[in-house]
Amino acid sequence: MAEQIWTIKKMLDWSRQYFADNHIENPALDAQILLGHVLHMNKVDLIINGMKPMDADELAAYKNVVIQRVKSHTPVAYILGHKEFWSLPLKVSPDVLIPRPDTECIVEHALAFIRAKIDKKPAPWIHADAGNVTYENIDSRQQYYEAVAERESIEQDDTSAETSDADVHDDTDPENSPSPSDSPISIVDVGTGSGAIILALATELTDVSTKLTAIDISPAALSIARENAANLSLGNIDFIESDLLDRFNGTADLIVSNPPYISDDEMKTLAPEVLKEPDLALRAGSRGLDVYNRLIPQAYKKLSQNGALLVEIGCTQSYDVESIFRTNGFGNIVTLRDYAKKPRIVAGIKV
Repeated sequence: MAEQIWTIKKMLDWSRQYFADNHIENPALDAQILLGHVLHMNKVDLIINGMKPMDADELAAYKNVVIQRVKSHTPVAYILGHKEFWSLPLKVSPDVLIPRPDTECIVEHALAFIRAKIDKKPAPWIHADAGNVTYENIDSRQQYYEAVAERESIEQDDTSAETSDADVHDDTDPENSPSPSDSPISIVDVGTGSGAIILALATELTDVSTKLTAIDISPAALSIARENAANLSLGNIDFIESDLLDRFNGTADLIVSNPPYISDDEMKTLAPEVLKEPDLALRAGSRGLDVYNRLIPQAYKKLSQNGALLVEIGCTQSYDVESIFRTNGFGNIVTLRDYAKKPRIVAGIKV
């Protein structure tokens, strides 16, 4: 009997079905990404070379990653060793949480806050309809910038009406805020992990005088974040090993964080792939609020007047987290939604 010849197309078809039979969530995508990784091909290359036979070494290498994916439930990002976030290629390992697309919402709102601060305008989310803002799913940074440019063009037409009325309802006093020319804008990312949030902000704020700080309790995570910063030629970030803000001695204009927020009961329901991520970056006590209860009061003390705190939350936690913000003195508190229109970020201003 002739030995079976495994072409690229045949292997893609087989692994897609194998992944589906083993309840892998995105079988076709995972097969394509992992085979492309082994063969150093993109999607188009895999199609063009579909009838090309795979040699023994290629088959052995692919078998290894298939076993990792199915038998060990290793996330694709850990197998590849990298994950894209904000169009940035970031190194990831089991020492860091895998960046999610929804976390890009923090980057967007942080950038909006910084731009408003530079223009001496109120925080964008303080308007009455901010909690109802929704976002289309972003396929690329170019689409995002085009949408922002269109929105800004519309907003500029309403500037005269807004500045007379909106400021009356604003608890902040932008006129008394330090000018960007007076001192750098200080931004702190707490629980930085791979560095995804702070690195995305750094790439977008090259025209702004900033002091950027990335904090994590894990030395291994900080090592990954430093490596990502170096790979992106971003040398203007301070990295601090600290339990939340314990060892941060400065004052911040903006604090951002994607902290652990999974409750003990929710941990029992997580997919095996998620449980491969660091427990330290996931688990947050009986109600998932342990880190918020510590971070939010710390942040209030470390923020400058009219400074902002933005934290990612689980989609059922907005009421509780807003309450912690309120108890600790924050004003202009609002829950902002992610691309799926789910509550994803709680923001507040030190007033």
